[in-house]
Amino acid sequence: MMGMYFDTTVLMNNILFENWNTTTAGGVVLASFLSFFFTALFEGLKTLKSYVLLLRKSDPFDKESIKKRGLQSRESQIDLVSQNSNNQTKGLKQWRGIMFTVESVLNLVSFFYAYLLMLIVMTYSVWLVLAVIIGAGVGYFFFHPISENLVVKFAAKPSPPKPVSCCSTTADASKGSQEQPKEHARLLQASVRDYQGIK
Repeated sequence: MMGMYFDTTVLMNNILFENWNTTTAGGVVLASFLSFFFTALFEGLKTLKSYVLLLRKSDPFDKESIKKRGLQSRESQIDLVSQNSNNQTKGLKQWRGIMFTVESVLNLVSFFYAYLLMLIVMTYSVWLVLAVIIGAGVGYFFFHPISENLVVKFAAKPSPPKPVSCCSTTADASKGSQEQPKEHARLLQASVRDYQGIK
């Protein structure tokens, strides 16, 4: 049985699972490498979760046509969006429901993953604790820039104009276009908060 204090022994029994034991320096090196690898992957899991969050908050429909609409007049945008708004709204709800389900599963996996890493640290092996700490740093170094690039990429995407009724004025339409940067900023802040919250 391992003691409740940090030590550098190579004799460890039942690390996470039954019969995962170390009796030699080579076994400790292997266990440390696996701990390092799994911790680095945990940072990748955070990035994946942030990506799914961004997908859920984005509009996956008519990306090409939305891009083309930026070159069209505001009136043609209003007509095009009004024709397809009902179908897009229904499809968007389904899409976000699916993405939220995926996000929930990833949250469950990350929760379980974090507890496994905690149990590795609670072996009180100096080598495994160092492996987890270094793995967290290396994983953050490689995966956090990817997460930031995804946030910037999704925040920079133009949002499809909101449907405008026949009685809406041009001022209302221009107001909606002015609110789009604010929506992008809110998306960016929410993504950063979510990423930081799961650390």
